[in-house]
Amino acid sequence: MIEKSDMILFTIGYEGKDIEEYVQVLEENMVKVVVDVRRNPISRKHGFSKTRMRETLASEGIDYLHLPRLGIESARRRSLKTRADYNALFLWYENEVLDKEKVSLGEIIELISSDKRIALTCFEADPTFCHRSKVSEKISEIAAASLKLVHL
Repeated sequence: MIEKSDMILFTIGYEGKDIEEYVQVLEENMVKVVVDVRRNPISRKHGFSKTRMRETLASEGIDYLHLPRLGIESARRRSLKTRADYNALFLWYENEVLDKEKVSLGEIIELISSDKRIALTCFEADPTFCHRSKVSEKISEIAAASLKLVHL
């Protein structure tokens, strides 16, 4: 059972969810800030483009923060087919993006440190096929050993 006082970094993908279900999962886990780590926060899925998503979350008392510098450009994701393709992409991402994005990572760590329950968000339902898992691992590595990672 997750307690409100636990230091947790949530991640959530919206693949397979509608906006109501997505918000319900956030509310059930007492998330107060959604950090969007998509490079381009546009979605063909109703409710998940930046402006609409921010408005929907705000109506439920959840803040929205977009950190596009933590995203991966579309061209790099287009040809992903195998696990090896994803592994190569994530290795590139860790070395070329995450290691250089101390400001964005610091913003997330600051939110966690100020007792904000946050969730990193992107599209993929399975976090092992999404860069948000690498972001959460890096934050956990720098922030605190007591930080729990929970993929919703």
